[in-house]
Amino acid sequence: MKANQFSCHFEKLDTTGLEGLRVAVIGGGIAGLSAAWELRRQLGPNARILVTEAYDRLGGKLKTVNFANGPVDMGAEAYLGFRQDFTELIESVGLGDQLCTPSGLPSGFYVDGALVDIPRRTLMGIPARGEDVLEVVGKDGAARIDAERNGQPMTWTPGQDTSVGQLVEARLGRIVVDRLVSPLLGGVYSADGFDLGVRATIPQLAAELDRLGENGQPFFLVDAVEAILSKRAAAQPEAGEKPKPVFRSLRGGYASLVDALVRHANPEVLRNTAVESIGRTRTGYYIDPIGEFDAVIVATPAPTASAILQYMAPTAADVLGEVELASSVVVGMRMASAHGIPERSGVLLGSDAPTEAKAFTFSSRKWPHLAERGGAFVRASFGNFSNPWHLEVDNRALLSFAVDDLERITGERKTPEEYFVQRWWGGLPRYGVGYMDAMAQAYDDVLGVRGLALAGAMLNGVGVPACAASGVEAAREIIREMA
Repeated sequence: MKANQFSCHFEKLDTTGLEGLRVAVIGGGIAGLSAAWELRRQLGPNARILVTEAYDRLGGKLKTVNFANGPVDMGAEAYLGFRQDFTELIESVGLGDQLCTPSGLPSGFYVDGALVDIPRRTLMGIPARGEDVLEVVGKDGAARIDAERNGQPMTWTPGQDTSVGQLVEARLGRIVVDRLVSPLLGGVYSADGFDLGVRATIPQLAAELDRLGENGQPFFLVDAVEAILSKRAAAQPEAGEKPKPVFRSLRGGYASLVDALVRHANPEVLRNTAVESIGRTRTGYYIDPIGEFDAVIVATPAPTASAILQYMAPTAADVLGEVELASSVVVGMRMASAHGIPERSGVLLGSDAPTEAKAFTFSSRKWPHLAERGGAFVRASFGNFSNPWHLEVDNRALLSFAVDDLERITGERKTPEEYFVQRWWGGLPRYGVGYMDAMAQAYDDVLGVRGLALAGAMLNGVGVPACAASGVEAAREIIREMA
């Protein structure tokens, strides 16, 4: 499958004879809009670029809500700062001066009635030593981690896969899954460790397991984790060198990026228009119910892409039809006062926490540009792949859960001045065991059809930069094929 990063500063592709190309982009999320933007950059003003969106707004799973004191994101709110490719995209559409960095306050776990720092020395919550996570798992849990080396070593066949939860529970104990791994992975994938595959969600670990297991030699999971953490430590900046920000965001929210991409791509846009199918014509494709185009980029959620591709790429359609989606709810609350809000960027809540919420983001503590507005802003997150029932709860009940849980972990009863409930039905694909192999099969099937490309969160990662990169690469693939 294609690489999931790109560079905005590159030699222009050969577009000879493609000036009037007609390309339809199905899906108006970040993947589809990035594809339209790249098509316009490469093909120039005479190309016909159409973006069709089934709903009444663009942005997909990016949504910025205007509260009384300014905009706040109710979907993704940040991206990993090391994604220089995505930073270049933001700068290229004129939003470089809108980039923000966090306050640097730590995130925490709520454990046995207390807030504790998220341990720094883990691999997505998987520790190499019990002492590194003692505050979270307790003495017995820490002893169980260290006891792995006293038990039966593990073996691993290169290329094999298993769920993260099964692997970690078997080697280090269930408490590590419930209190560390699942909360951290759940913040990214809206699924717990048992629903996620090692290769799809922690590829560094899969590569190290392949290396250690290559000759059939037994080893311990903590050895694999220790090797990765040691490499990470060695790659840290030298003393005195300014570290790069872990996360970045946009002052005006992701809506400003959506608007900028549309402005630069200048496509025709059809909202409230669901594509039913695509078929071949003598010179290109017929998109039902829109019309004829030379090329098509499908940038929709996997189940929708499956239906659209059933005639043009049946193998891809079958694979994408098997993708399961995780749902969640975000409740955003604006408070008049920040009193009682912890000096943390947020808190993750394990499955044994006495709360309905799975996490809180103390947005106005995390982001200085939000703190400048006064008061406080807090986001509460509910639900995941295995536990989606919160999506059926009415707004007032969800707000009550959020306020009660916030009081439970902070000791402070807050009354929101404003609130907003965002339900993300089928918000993210579930990256389960064997997921990446299946996606490679789907991608290769579409790649074999000239003038047809695939983009979206189901391919190479659910993060905003990965989705944008998939759209950019889909646009380039169309140009390479049609040139």
